[in-house]
Amino acid sequence: MNYRVSTFYALTPLSDGEIEKVLERLQGWEPGEPPLNGMVLVAPDGLNATLAGSAETLQAIESWLAELMPLSTVKRSHSPFAPYRRWKVVRRRETVTSGVIGQSGPSARHLSPSAWHEMLQRPDILLLDVRNDYEIRLGTFRGAVDPGTSSFTQFADYVAGLNVPKNQPVLTFCTGGIRCEKAAPYLKAQGFSEVYQLDGGILNYMEHYPNGFFEGECFVFDDRVALDQEMQPSARYRRCPECGQPGEEPCYYCEQARS
Repeated sequence: MNYRVSTFYALTPLSDGEIEKVLERLQGWEPGEPPLNGMVLVAPDGLNATLAGSAETLQAIESWLAELMPLSTVKRSHSPFAPYRRWKVVRRRETVTSGVIGQSGPSARHLSPSAWHEMLQRPDILLLDVRNDYEIRLGTFRGAVDPGTSSFTQFADYVAGLNVPKNQPVLTFCTGGIRCEKAAPYLKAQGFSEVYQLDGGILNYMEHYPNGFFEGECFVFDDRVALDQEMQPSARYRRCPECGQPGEEPCYYCEQARS
Protein backbone atom coordinates (compact mmCIF):
# COMPACT_ATOMS: atom_id res chain seq x y z
CA MET A 1 0.00 0.00 0.00
CA ASN A 2 1.50 3.32 -1.04
CA TYR A 3 1.23 6.19 1.42
CA ARG A 4 1.71 9.81 0.48
CA VAL A 5 3.63 11.67 3.23
CA SER A 6 3.53 15.42 3.86
CA THR A 7 5.70 17.26 6.39
CA PHE A 8 5.14 20.92 7.23
CA TYR A 9 4.75 23.40 10.05
CA ALA A 10 3.21 26.77 10.84
CA LEU A 11 4.69 29.18 13.33
CA THR A 12 1.88 31.60 14.05
CA PRO A 13 0.38 32.47 17.44
CA LEU A 14 -2.79 30.50 18.22
CA SER A 15 -5.34 31.36 20.90
CA ASP A 16 -6.81 28.66 23.13
CA GLY A 17 -9.96 28.75 21.03
CA GLU A 18 -8.03 28.35 17.79
CA ILE A 19 -6.04 25.46 19.25
CA GLU A 20 -9.22 23.69 20.31
CA LYS A 21 -10.73 24.23 16.85
CA VAL A 22 -7.72 22.61 15.17
CA LEU A 23 -7.60 19.73 17.66
CA GLU A 24 -11.30 18.95 17.34
CA ARG A 25 -11.34 19.11 13.54
CA LEU A 26 -8.19 17.04 12.98
CA GLN A 27 -8.92 14.45 15.65
CA GLY A 28 -12.25 13.72 13.95
CA TRP A 29 -10.98 13.66 10.38
CA GLU A 30 -12.27 10.78 8.27
CA PRO A 31 -9.46 8.21 7.89
CA GLY A 32 -9.80 7.61 4.14
CA GLU A 33 -7.99 4.90 2.18
CA PRO A 34 -5.18 4.19 2.77
CA PRO A 35 -5.95 5.04 6.41
CA LEU A 36 -4.78 8.40 7.66
CA ASN A 37 -1.93 8.22 10.16
CA GLY A 38 0.74 10.57 11.43
CA MET A 39 1.43 13.14 14.12
CA VAL A 40 0.29 16.75 14.52
CA LEU A 41 1.54 18.84 17.44
CA VAL A 42 -0.56 21.95 18.13
CA ALA A 43 0.74 24.65 20.47
CA PRO A 44 0.37 28.36 21.22
CA ASP A 45 3.21 29.07 18.76
CA GLY A 46 1.67 27.07 15.89
CA LEU A 47 1.76 23.47 14.71
CA ASN A 48 4.22 20.83 13.53
CA ALA A 49 2.88 18.03 11.33
CA THR A 50 3.72 14.85 9.47
CA LEU A 51 0.72 13.35 7.68
CA ALA A 52 0.48 10.03 5.85
CA GLY A 53 -2.45 8.74 3.79
CA SER A 54 -3.96 9.28 0.38
CA ALA A 55 -3.04 12.33 -1.72
CA GLU A 56 -6.69 13.47 -1.57
CA THR A 57 -6.88 13.28 2.23
CA LEU A 58 -3.59 15.10 2.73
CA GLN A 59 -4.52 17.82 0.27
CA ALA A 60 -7.83 18.38 2.07
CA ILE A 61 -6.10 18.72 5.45
CA GLU A 62 -3.40 21.03 4.08
CA SER A 63 -6.01 23.23 2.38
CA TRP A 64 -8.13 23.47 5.54
CA LEU A 65 -5.12 24.41 7.67
CA ALA A 66 -3.85 26.91 5.08
CA GLU A 67 -7.12 28.82 5.46
CA LEU A 68 -6.34 29.26 9.17
CA MET A 69 -2.61 29.99 9.08
CA PRO A 70 0.30 30.34 6.63
CA LEU A 71 2.00 26.97 6.20
CA SER A 72 5.67 26.38 5.56
CA THR A 73 6.96 24.70 2.41
CA VAL A 74 5.32 21.27 2.28
CA LYS A 75 7.83 18.43 1.91
CA ARG A 76 6.43 15.40 0.10
CA SER A 77 7.61 11.81 0.09
CA HIS A 78 6.21 8.29 -0.08
CA SER A 79 6.16 5.13 2.02
CA PRO A 80 5.16 1.55 1.09
CA PHE A 81 3.90 1.09 4.65
CA ALA A 82 2.19 3.25 7.28
CA PRO A 83 5.05 5.37 8.72
CA TYR A 84 3.04 5.93 11.91
CA ARG A 85 1.02 3.35 13.79
CA ARG A 86 -1.95 5.67 14.32
CA TRP A 87 -3.38 9.14 13.74
CA LYS A 88 -2.42 11.35 16.67
CA VAL A 89 -3.23 15.03 17.20
CA VAL A 90 -2.04 16.43 20.53
CA ARG A 91 -1.66 19.74 22.29
CA ARG A 92 1.82 20.77 23.42
CA ARG A 93 3.31 23.78 25.13
CA GLU A 94 5.62 24.40 22.16
CA THR A 95 5.87 23.04 18.62
CA VAL A 96 9.53 22.19 19.24
CA THR A 97 10.93 22.04 22.76
CA SER A 98 13.64 24.69 22.57
CA GLY A 99 14.14 26.37 25.95
CA VAL A 100 15.76 29.79 25.66
CA ILE A 101 16.26 29.21 21.92
CA GLY A 102 12.54 29.76 21.48
CA GLN A 103 12.76 33.36 22.60
CA SER A 104 11.91 35.69 19.75
CA GLY A 105 14.59 37.28 17.63
CA PRO A 106 15.00 38.86 14.19
CA SER A 107 14.12 36.40 11.42
CA ALA A 108 16.81 35.00 9.14
CA ARG A 109 16.75 34.88 5.38
CA HIS A 110 15.32 31.67 3.88
CA LEU A 111 17.33 30.19 1.03
CA SER A 112 15.67 28.11 -1.67
CA PRO A 113 17.35 24.78 -2.46
CA SER A 114 19.00 26.32 -5.54
CA ALA A 115 20.28 29.38 -3.64
CA TRP A 116 21.47 27.07 -0.83
CA HIS A 117 23.25 24.80 -3.33
CA GLU A 118 25.07 27.81 -4.73
CA MET A 119 25.89 29.27 -1.31
CA LEU A 120 27.47 26.00 -0.17
CA GLN A 121 30.24 26.55 -2.70
CA ARG A 122 31.46 29.70 -0.95
CA PRO A 123 34.67 29.23 1.09
CA ASP A 124 33.82 31.70 3.86
CA ILE A 125 30.65 30.17 5.34
CA LEU A 126 29.98 28.41 8.62
CA LEU A 127 27.65 25.53 7.77
CA LEU A 128 25.80 24.62 10.94
CA ASP A 129 23.70 21.48 11.45
CA VAL A 130 21.22 22.30 14.23
CA ARG A 131 19.99 18.71 14.58
CA ASN A 132 20.98 16.21 17.26
CA ASP A 133 23.97 13.85 17.22
CA TYR A 134 21.94 10.69 16.53
CA GLU A 135 20.46 12.33 13.43
CA ILE A 136 23.77 13.65 12.14
CA ARG A 137 25.38 10.22 12.35
CA LEU A 138 23.10 9.04 9.52
CA GLY A 139 23.96 11.89 7.18
CA THR A 140 24.67 15.61 6.85
CA PHE A 141 25.93 18.21 4.38
CA ARG A 142 29.54 17.98 3.29
CA GLY A 143 31.62 20.25 5.53
CA ALA A 144 28.86 20.86 8.09
CA VAL A 145 29.68 21.52 11.75
CA ASP A 146 28.16 19.14 14.30
CA PRO A 147 27.24 21.06 17.49
CA GLY A 148 27.37 17.79 19.47
CA THR A 149 23.92 18.13 21.01
CA SER A 150 21.65 15.29 22.08
CA SER A 151 18.73 17.70 22.62
CA PHE A 152 17.76 20.93 20.84
CA THR A 153 17.64 22.69 24.20
CA GLN A 154 21.46 22.34 24.35
CA PHE A 155 21.93 24.48 21.25
CA ALA A 156 22.13 27.71 23.30
CA ASP A 157 25.13 26.33 25.21
CA TYR A 158 26.83 25.51 21.93
CA VAL A 159 26.26 29.04 20.61
CA ALA A 160 27.66 30.51 23.83
CA GLY A 161 30.97 28.78 23.15
CA LEU A 162 31.01 29.43 19.40
CA ASN A 163 34.24 31.31 18.72
CA VAL A 164 33.89 32.62 15.17
CA PRO A 165 33.62 36.18 13.79
CA LYS A 166 30.14 37.57 14.24
CA ASN A 167 30.15 38.79 10.62
CA GLN A 168 30.89 35.35 9.17
CA PRO A 169 27.98 34.02 7.09
CA VAL A 170 26.21 31.27 9.05
CA LEU A 171 24.04 28.75 7.19
CA THR A 172 21.67 26.71 9.35
CA PHE A 173 19.72 23.61 8.39
CA CYS A 174 17.62 20.85 9.94
CA THR A 175 15.26 18.12 8.74
CA GLY A 176 12.25 20.16 7.64
CA GLY A 177 13.03 23.71 8.73
CA ILE A 178 11.17 24.23 12.00
CA ARG A 179 14.20 24.04 14.30
CA CYS A 180 15.97 26.61 12.13
CA GLU A 181 12.99 28.92 12.68
CA LYS A 182 14.11 28.95 16.32
CA ALA A 183 17.90 28.57 15.93
CA ALA A 184 18.53 31.14 13.20
CA PRO A 185 16.78 34.05 14.98
CA TYR A 186 18.57 33.04 18.17
CA LEU A 187 21.93 33.31 16.40
CA LYS A 188 20.98 36.77 15.14
CA ALA A 189 19.92 37.79 18.63
CA GLN A 190 23.39 36.76 19.84
CA GLY A 191 25.00 39.18 17.43
CA PHE A 192 25.64 37.14 14.28
CA SER A 193 24.89 39.57 11.48
CA GLU A 194 24.51 37.28 8.46
CA VAL A 195 22.40 34.20 9.18
CA TYR A 196 20.55 32.05 6.67
CA GLN A 197 18.35 28.97 6.85
CA LEU A 198 17.52 26.30 4.31
CA ASP A 199 13.88 26.67 3.36
CA GLY A 200 12.12 23.33 3.86
CA GLY A 201 15.23 21.78 5.36
CA ILE A 202 17.13 18.75 4.11
CA LEU A 203 13.96 17.11 2.81
CA ASN A 204 13.29 20.00 0.47
CA TYR A 205 16.91 20.09 -0.70
CA MET A 206 17.06 16.34 -1.44
CA GLU A 207 13.82 16.58 -3.41
CA HIS A 208 15.47 19.13 -5.71
CA TYR A 209 19.07 17.87 -5.54
CA PRO A 210 19.26 14.09 -5.17
CA ASN A 211 22.94 13.17 -4.78
CA GLY A 212 23.82 16.83 -4.25
CA PHE A 213 25.94 18.11 -1.37
CA PHE A 214 24.01 16.16 1.26
CA GLU A 215 25.87 12.97 2.12
CA GLY A 216 24.26 9.86 3.63
CA GLU A 217 20.60 9.61 4.62
CA CYS A 218 18.23 11.98 6.38
CA PHE A 219 16.77 10.85 9.70
CA VAL A 220 13.00 11.26 9.99
CA PHE A 221 10.82 11.00 13.07
CA ASP A 222 8.71 8.03 11.97
CA ASP A 223 8.99 4.30 11.28
CA ARG A 224 10.87 4.84 8.02
CA VAL A 225 13.81 5.90 10.25
CA ALA A 226 15.55 7.72 7.39
CA LEU A 227 15.15 8.69 3.74
CA ASP A 228 17.82 8.00 1.16
CA GLN A 229 18.92 10.35 -1.62
CA GLU A 230 15.93 9.32 -3.71
CA MET A 231 13.52 10.17 -0.86
CA GLN A 232 12.81 6.46 -0.32
CA PRO A 233 12.59 4.77 3.13
CA SER A 234 15.98 3.60 4.32
CA ALA A 235 17.06 0.06 3.52
CA ARG A 236 20.12 0.55 5.71
CA TYR A 237 19.01 1.93 9.06
CA ARG A 238 16.66 0.60 11.73
CA ARG A 239 15.82 1.50 15.30
CA CYS A 240 17.69 -0.58 17.85
CA PRO A 241 15.23 -2.86 19.74
CA GLU A 242 17.25 -2.31 22.93
CA CYS A 243 17.84 1.46 23.11
CA GLY A 244 15.57 2.79 20.34
CA GLN A 245 18.32 4.80 18.65
CA PRO A 246 18.59 4.79 14.84
CA GLY A 247 21.54 3.03 13.24
CA GLU A 248 22.93 -0.16 11.80
CA GLU A 249 23.61 -3.49 13.45
CA PRO A 250 25.41 -3.82 15.77
CA CYS A 251 24.03 -0.73 17.49
CA TYR A 252 26.64 2.01 17.92
CA TYR A 253 25.09 3.29 21.14
CA CYS A 254 24.71 -0.12 22.77
CA GLU A 255 28.29 -1.02 21.82
CA GLN A 256 29.51 2.25 23.34
CA ALA A 257 27.60 1.56 26.56
CA ARG A 258 29.10 -1.93 26.85
CA SER A 259 32.69 -0.80 26.24
